[in-house]
Amino acid sequence: MATITANNGGGTATPITVLSPYEATHQSRNVIHDLVGGGIAVSLVAPRPRRGQVAYLFPDEYTANQCAQLHRILTTFTLAGADAPTTDMTYVVDGNVSVALDQDTLVLWTVSVEYQEVSP
Repeated sequence: MATITANNGGGTATPITVLSPYEATHQSRNVIHDLVGGGIAVSLVAPRPRRGQVAYLFPDEYTANQCAQLHRILTTFTLAGADAPTTDMTYVVDGNVSVALDQDTLVLWTVSVEYQEVSP
């Protein structure tokens, strides 16, 4: 079972699962220089940590809203213990946090978070 932890001690949330599709991208930071005489030169720079969107499934509206409120805290968050260990990370909110009724069940609730991974 996954756990989301506010790293300033602000609390935790425990979703039923991390939903698919989990989305992560890595942005290249290479710099390409056009040379005066033609050709290019490249400055190789390590890529940024992953960023994307992660969605959590909750049993009811109340716990989904608690998770959304948790993500309003000015801190980093740790996602650990998910079904797919590759989703474990430390992140900050980088965009929207949304709460919605799950359209498949019409009983469960989802929380979607746009994130930027950061170093723990």
